[in-house]
Amino acid sequence: MLPPYAKPHLSFADQLALLEGRGLGVTDQAKAIRHLERIGYGRLSPYWQPLQERIPDPDDATRTIRTDQFQAGAEFRHAVDLYLFDKQLRLLFLDAIERIEVALRVDLAHALGNRDLFAHRSVAYLDPNRANANFKGTTRHLSWLAKADDSVDRCKDDWVSEFYNTYTPPMPIWMAVEAWDFGTLSWLLEMAHPNDRFAIAKRYNLLPDTLVSWIKSLAFVRNISAHHSRLWNTGIINQPQVPKAFEAPRMVHIGNDVVQRNRVYGAAAVASYLAKRINPGTSWSGRMKAHWLSFPEMPFASAAQGGFLEGWDQEAIWA
Repeated sequence: MLPPYAKPHLSFADQLALLEGRGLGVTDQAKAIRHLERIGYGRLSPYWQPLQERIPDPDDATRTIRTDQFQAGAEFRHAVDLYLFDKQLRLLFLDAIERIEVALRVDLAHALGNRDLFAHRSVAYLDPNRANANFKGTTRHLSWLAKADDSVDRCKDDWVSEFYNTYTPPMPIWMAVEAWDFGTLSWLLEMAHPNDRFAIAKRYNLLPDTLVSWIKSLAFVRNISAHHSRLWNTGIINQPQVPKAFEAPRMVHIGNDVVQRNRVYGAAAVASYLAKRINPGTSWSGRMKAHWLSFPEMPFASAAQGGFLEGWDQEAIWA
């Protein structure tokens, strides 16, 4: 049986003393305490993890485990610099994802609405193999539909109450789609009729499965960003699929090294590609490029840990 948590509550000064006792350098104690008061120990802790020592795992010689002790040369300000870099990174991603999400809403509403006002509610208008697949004791479609309807019910926008005061539900897809989040949209894209998936993907010069993969990857990044969690070197669960050369030749390079896909670089390249397809004049790619080129200088942490390997900025997707 595991023991209960019993670590004592610490004042901000005691938190800093604990970190110093573990070898973390502090050049300005008053400023460091203000950061702990404003940001919090728990939120900063993922940003000093790269600065901590690692030792061989006694149970697996091929792995290492992180200790509480810090490497020589690690400083509190390094963790703060990483935090501030990551904060701006999340804001940049949310800017691009908002544009991609809005475009995807239009794509789905137009394609499915052309079949039926309520095409999203019936498997007859979707891909039956995907929509009817087993999912947590029900089908993927029924599980998705419950979430989609709940999003509409929780929406407080005036147009929702106006609809319910005027019409009998359900809403047509071109209205309901406005209440769905990016994850809900990604599910529907994956379950859409094969012809609709193809038509939507064609807009981006992609194959359907490539687009679905990329949208799911961005949905994962969007959730991290919206919850203010660490992004710059986190593992990307929904990794973007490497496209065929005839689809998106500027994106084939994300297949050169797995770290480009299982860290944030691949998702950033995907966002760059889609943002440019939606608005060729966008400045987003340049802003993301400039941000990573300004990665803070420090020991033990680098842009490569986010998948931005040497020479990444010379790839055509960032031009």
